[in-house]
Amino acid sequence: MAAEDNFIVAIELGSSKVVGLVGRKQPDGAIQILAHAQEPASSFIRKGRIFNVEKMKQCISNMKQNLEKDLNKYINQVYVGIGGMGMHSVMHNISRSFSDKVIISQEIIDEMKDTNFNTSSAYKEILDVIPQEYKLGTQYQTDPVGIFADNIEGCFLNIVANPNMCEQVDNCFRSAGISIADKPITIINLADSILTESEKRTGCVFVDMGAETTTVAIYKNNILRHFAVIPLGGANVTRDITNFIIDEEEAENLKQQYGVAYTESYTKQAPIQLKDGRTIDHEEFTELVEARLEEIILNIANQIKLSKIETEKLIGGIILTGGSANMKDIEKAVSKYTDFEKVRVIKSLRLSLRSNISDFNKDGSYNAALSLIEHGDINCCGGNLGSSSNTLFPTVEEIKAQQEAEERARREREEQERIKAEEEKRQQEEMEAEKEAQRIKEEQDRERKKKFWNPFKSMINKMTSLVNEEGENTDSSEQTHNN
Repeated sequence: MAAEDNFIVAIELGSSKVVGLVGRKQPDGAIQILAHAQEPASSFIRKGRIFNVEKMKQCISNMKQNLEKDLNKYINQVYVGIGGMGMHSVMHNISRSFSDKVIISQEIIDEMKDTNFNTSSAYKEILDVIPQEYKLGTQYQTDPVGIFADNIEGCFLNIVANPNMCEQVDNCFRSAGISIADKPITIINLADSILTESEKRTGCVFVDMGAETTTVAIYKNNILRHFAVIPLGGANVTRDITNFIIDEEEAENLKQQYGVAYTESYTKQAPIQLKDGRTIDHEEFTELVEARLEEIILNIANQIKLSKIETEKLIGGIILTGGSANMKDIEKAVSKYTDFEKVRVIKSLRLSLRSNISDFNKDGSYNAALSLIEHGDINCCGGNLGSSSNTLFPTVEEIKAQQEAEERARREREEQERIKAEEEKRQQEEMEAEKEAQRIKEEQDRERKKKFWNPFKSMINKMTSLVNEEGENTDSSEQTHNN
């Protein structure tokens, strides 16, 4: 295939906008930008989750048409970055014991990973798994294969979300006639493109401050240790400003022009002039903006606390990115409310870009999509426009077959979950029956012991009574003799 027919397409679903980007990897590692597009998303994506499917499908169709027009080629498939409210990490341990010491093999590790992954339920779907360490006796290893041990405990960080989240994404793209090559977790790809190896190794807190969500990813020893999506972002600040009885567009402009994340001491300034001629007290405006940002940052601090990694062990500090990280003095605010001295804002990736577009990605709005292209390896080209090689739109039969396959898979999952639930219920009932049988047996044993000992107790009581009477008689005789 010709080099010009190789490209990767990335679509990032943000709360404020959906970004589409087409790029080609160059031999020297640079990314050549071929086409880009943006669509406002506030009317169908909220806090990173799709809530209006029809508008989402229309957005995808519009974006596809714009990108294909610029490329003059069909798009066969895309990488879709996912994130949003409800996604978080859960630590899960799997243990294995052996009758004697064995050499830990890759098969044992794979079986433990499979067991961990199968812990998905109808309420939480595992999107990704990041192995932490393996405990063998009192030793911890990141690569235990080849070590002698009679037991092993694997610790896995599961990234989970509501199953409906991915299902909605799949349905929207399928309805728009676009296949999904992969659905990477945006923040993990973004971290790989922004953080240095040293920052991941020594430990750092990576924070993506978006419009309606703030995502926290904590790294230590080159491993992701904690992940959470906070349902607060820059749009919350904008909505607070609308309380001055102004529309969101003007509120957003005021936030960008006058917003400050933190002021150590306030200096009296002139009132802020509004479009309708009214004015807002500058100090009141500043206090409102700072209060909301303080809330967001305190939530970040809480996630750091939940990670159970001590602040002094996160030597790389806090690295901020995202549109809301552009707020003036955001570093001071984050340092103030998290007790981290080392805080920095990153606006660009560690990537070499080639583009004919003036000031491309100057504001960092394409960072997430660029990180998806950097880590993508599947060609998304579907052929020249007008050629018969267009595979963008599957046939009705293909769509029907795919839907039937997915329906069968769904029924199979439900059946497996039903069987699993029944098995767990049966085991629970057996355990309860066993406990009840043990209780009855213990009660019967007590009754038998009671019946066995009662005659002896009666005899002992009689003997005790006789001894006491004899003692009393003896005492009486002695007393008479003494008299």
